[in-house]
Amino acid sequence: MSFQIFIADDESIIRMDLRELLEEIGHQVVGEAKDGLEAVRLIKEKKPELVILDIKMPGMDGISVAREIAKKYPVIILTAYSERDLIQHAREAGVMAYLSKPFRIENLSPAIELAVSHFIEKSELNDKVMKLSEELENRKLIERAKGLLMKVEKLNETQAYRRLQAISMEKNIPMKKIAEAIITMHG
Repeated sequence: MSFQIFIADDESIIRMDLRELLEEIGHQVVGEAKDGLEAVRLIKEKKPELVILDIKMPGMDGISVAREIAKKYPVIILTAYSERDLIQHAREAGVMAYLSKPFRIENLSPAIELAVSHFIEKSELNDKVMKLSEELENRKLIERAKGLLMKVEKLNETQAYRRLQAISMEKNIPMKKIAEAIITMHG
């Protein structure tokens, strides 16, 4: 699989070597930056499929850049440092893979595959969490509206729920909206 990749490293020789290796294994480098601030600006402009960042750069380090972009792009951190603190900070910033310098061509493909697959899994998981959270909020609203109907109109639980359903179907409006209206009216 081929990806459009953005590279940020303050050393031009590293960027050049990385570009050559990435292109050799079939990827396209869509942009480069020599510091973190430039990287953030260009990443938003170029919209790559993957970002490789040096951990130490002027202006804004790779971890700070990752913190800003990791929700939209899979990020690989490139570094000559292997301190545990840096690895922990990188993980907290949303980095999906870590490559040590000097990097070798046989390490690039696995790091890229790992970063992309972790990013996809994390994105899918975030989507599920958001959906479940929304469903829970909807249920809370419906339960509250049901309770109000039970109290105000002296209905039992089943009758109150069926009343919400009937209004929803009759007006072709989601039950959540009906529940919100009942809460506003009777709450």
